[in-house]
Amino acid sequence: MAFFLISIVRWLLIKNNVLKKSDDKEENPHTLIVGSDDEFQRCRELMQHAGLHEKILGRVAVSENDESGIGYWKRLHMLQPTIDFKEVIFCEGVLAFKNIIESMGVLPKNIRVKFHAAKSQSIVGSDSKDTSGEALSKENGYKIANSYNRRTKRLIDFIVSLLFIITFPIHFIFVRSPLSFFDNCFKVLFAKRTWIGYTMNNGALPHLRKGIIGCNGISLNTAQQLPAESLQMVDYWYARDYEPVQDLKLLWKTYRRLAN
Repeated sequence: MAFFLISIVRWLLIKNNVLKKSDDKEENPHTLIVGSDDEFQRCRELMQHAGLHEKILGRVAVSENDESGIGYWKRLHMLQPTIDFKEVIFCEGVLAFKNIIESMGVLPKNIRVKFHAAKSQSIVGSDSKDTSGEALSKENGYKIANSYNRRTKRLIDFIVSLLFIITFPIHFIFVRSPLSFFDNCFKVLFAKRTWIGYTMNNGALPHLRKGIIGCNGISLNTAQQLPAESLQMVDYWYARDYEPVQDLKLLWKTYRRLAN
């Protein structure tokens, strides 16, 4: 109920311009990074890890003699008529906070501002007055770590388990071990397991409950044929590129093996 109500309320707030619609899926690049070449590379690496590097338009130089940038930070506000940027990431290091504040004061009001501090592994800021501060780091560069995706994954687990239990006479015919199948249904229903999980216990990835089926489509009670390195990559891709429809497709394909 909370899942549906949150979605409806958010949609109504966006329609009435109380909240701004997220543009994470916007195809055109719109981010400028203000910093030295080394700072730009570190910042770009963080965004690349999170799958956001395609948003980068280019680097704005912090030295007037640096001709490799597409502009100079003191003239940043003059770039917009020529370059359609919507977000600026200031790298604190070569450029002091005093200079950053000075530059922010002349930026158009519709420009989002974020910060990358020297020697840090994160980019922090807020997209607008409607959202609280957020952080982008190597630890949250996975779609599976997104709160919306985690809620959706749990909703899929809950609804699928409930449907399986309600339609239990059908599964006695098609499932190999009905009793084990229903035992798994109740484990997932009460959040002790998840239908689709990692193939290995990898503490480097966002936490998931132990799965009934691995994200490679093979039961976790069955010996895995692939080497550990390959299984780690499968888990990494699942966490990084997670889409709720993946779980539904795997459940459909592995339905008869959900009792294992």
